[in-house]
Amino acid sequence: MFMEAKRTIKFVFQYFSANLQSAMEYRGAFLSQIVFMFINNFMLLFFWWVLFTRIESLNGWGFQHILLLYAAASGAFACQALLFGGSFSLSRTIAEGRLDFYLALPKPVLLHVLISRSSASAWGDLAFALTIFVLTSSPSLGMTLGFLILIFTGGVVMTSSAVLAHSLSFWLGHSERLAGQLTEALLSFSLYPEGIFSVATRFVLYTLIPAGFVSYLPVRILQEYTPVHVSLLIMFALGLTMLGRFVFYRGLKRYESGNLMVINVVE
Repeated sequence: MFMEAKRTIKFVFQYFSANLQSAMEYRGAFLSQIVFMFINNFMLLFFWWVLFTRIESLNGWGFQHILLLYAAASGAFACQALLFGGSFSLSRTIAEGRLDFYLALPKPVLLHVLISRSSASAWGDLAFALTIFVLTSSPSLGMTLGFLILIFTGGVVMTSSAVLAHSLSFWLGHSERLAGQLTEALLSFSLYPEGIFSVATRFVLYTLIPAGFVSYLPVRILQEYTPVHVSLLIMFALGLTMLGRFVFYRGLKRYESGNLMVINVVE
């Protein structure tokens, strides 16, 4: 069991390293993507800065909460895009029969698809998240490590949600647009303070569209650490991961019996 986990981690690291080297092949373009994404994220905060120059708080949320919210959401998105970038195009991979390439290989199909791609611009999101967190919290080394664990967990939640949304392609065919809208909704809601939503909407944001576990709960943990909140976040991330895996492999049975073998060219 331990050796299998070790081999899997090594496999993920090798893919991550290969994706990074591929992105850095054109260093000018790589660095420009990072810089522009970093600036773009700062521009998104401009609206909130203007708003909080006129009001003191928004239903209990101050500007510092907003900064931590953006740090958590941007960091979670960065973890998804850097480590599991294949989740963004999973429905197209399914609908176009490109899973055949991964079915012929010995590694787990879902994991292999997810780590096969990485977004270079997401390094800008990660740099932005860490910068905002450091400027806002003046953290210790332990607190910084805790923040990295929180954004990784948020990235797992986003990835698992994307797997569930894109796995609809096993039953609906080309559903990339629908899956994209669902994943974009998760990111969008993660960037708005929890206090502006009604109780009914918050229920949705902790269940069907789990933005609460991407940014709201991590912000609460950063503001006031409690073992209960940490346990809830980890348990939800693990449960959603298991659900996403179950739905994907359930759909994969339909794929194996209903798709022709095709030759895939690795881009």
